Amino acid sequence: MATGFQSITLKTLFFVTALAALPLKGDEPDAPARRLGVIFEGSFEKAEITTPIEGARKTQLTAYYEWDFGVRPFTAATWRERALDWEKLLPAALAVADKLVDRLEPELVRDSRGIILYAILKDKDPFLTSVMLSPKLLEKFRETLGDRLQVVLVDRHRLYLFPATGGRLADYGPALVTEFRRAKLPVSLEIFLLDEDGFEVIGEVERSAPVETAPLPAP
Repeated sequence: MATGFQSITLKTLFFVTALAALPLKGDEPDAPARRLGVIFEGSFEKAEITTPIEGARKTQLTAYYEWDFGVRPFTAATWRERALDWEKLLPAALAVADKLVDRLEPELVRDSRGIILYAILKDKDPFLTSVMLSPKLLEKFRETLGDRLQVVLVDRHRLYLFPATGGRLADYGPALVTEFRRAKLPVSLEIFLLDEDGFEVIGEVERSAPVETAPLPAP
């Protein structure tokens, strides 16, 4: 169920003040705060509280909250019960994303000459894909990949980042498709362009590209 909030871009989030994660109703006063956040997921997922992403046809942004056994998507009922809307959720989600970017160590893949071809972000945190919301993500890779990135969210726990200028994402298309088809929690094969102006979907990895191309590291 879309909430009527405008399509999400970093332009919106650059000007949002990060707030601490909001405790869920029913938590004990001395219990650790549980995070509220967002997860980029495939549009084939049947979530109730979603908001569109600029240019996307196969990826959506879904509201989630933590509980004792991981995360759950908000239902319309729990959304109303917490008196939430996207204006309240996004600052909390941005705070989660910023902390993730700060602690994650990317895997940098180089060619035989030592030139960085792309980066991999992988982590078991269920909110990993929300790093796309953080302005810190672009800053983290500015010196290694440039100030414009192409990002593919193959899996909720594995992201690929390529330089948008002079990058070789197309060379890895078949390998990305294969990984996507094998993923336990696939997101989509849409390509996000991330730069200082925000992020948007600019296309999709070619599913029918020739197979004689570069492999990816094993998950």
